[in-house]
Amino acid sequence: MKATLAIVSIAVFMCGCGREPAGAIPELGNRVLTVDEFLAQPALRDKVSALCRNDPGRMGLTPNCVNVRRADHIASMGTADNLHLDLAH
Repeated sequence: MKATLAIVSIAVFMCGCGREPAGAIPELGNRVLTVDEFLAQPALRDKVSALCRNDPGRMGLTPNCVNVRRADHIASMGTADNLHLDLAH
């Protein structure tokens, strides 16, 4: 009985090995980038943003997706201190 329990426990443990945690972004591993880091790396920001938009149910509230959305917003609209408005006709 103990041997069977040990084998089943090891099998269950091994099934979880090698999988990325839910919401992981392969390019970042376990790192969480700040808004400023995403702003400094537009190509990475675009790639992470696309991954987050493609799977919002699983990825939407992860720290990197929250930060990349904020970085996208700042990059496109600016901040309250420095708005990017084009009002020319």
